[in-house]
Amino acid sequence: MTLYQSTYILSFILALVGLMFLFKPDAMQGYVSKFLRSKLAAIFTFGTGGLWFLWILSNLGEADFGNIKGILIAIFGIGGLLAFFFLDDFLSVRGLAILGLLSSREFIDSAFMQEPTSRLVLVSISYAVVIASIYLGAVPYRLRDFFEYLYLSKLRVRAFGILLCALSLSLDIASIFY
Repeated sequence: MTLYQSTYILSFILALVGLMFLFKPDAMQGYVSKFLRSKLAAIFTFGTGGLWFLWILSNLGEADFGNIKGILIAIFGIGGLLAFFFLDDFLSVRGLAILGLLSSREFIDSAFMQEPTSRLVLVSISYAVVIASIYLGAVPYRLRDFFEYLYLSKLRVRAFGILLCALSLSLDIASIFY
């Protein structure tokens, strides 16, 4: 993925979510409250994240894990399947955290060894996603707490939407200087 592609993909995601929070806050409240414990969302996010992780693991070279790569794929694959049965509470949030980590890896890799310093906007936002993903992967119920806090006031919801749109706009402006 090129630097432009990763910048515009992240910008599009931030703008889409930000505009939804800004202009459809009530609909978003319904979506996020259903998402947190949704089995269908868990299958999509955790399944996609697990398969993506297994694909990355399968493409690693001999220098990374040597002869145990197949064993690791089996362990993580079985562990991912067992998570659907034994760790199903907030599994969609954990899946979203996995997708956040893996997509941030792609965004940061696309900016690696690139010349323009404006790429640091993409890198900074990506590292913020990494920190949030690690935190939410460890304590996924905090996303529920965040949304409860956010929806105590319509102003907070709209401010959150504006923040996401501003981050999207900053990525678009930074891409001009690539």
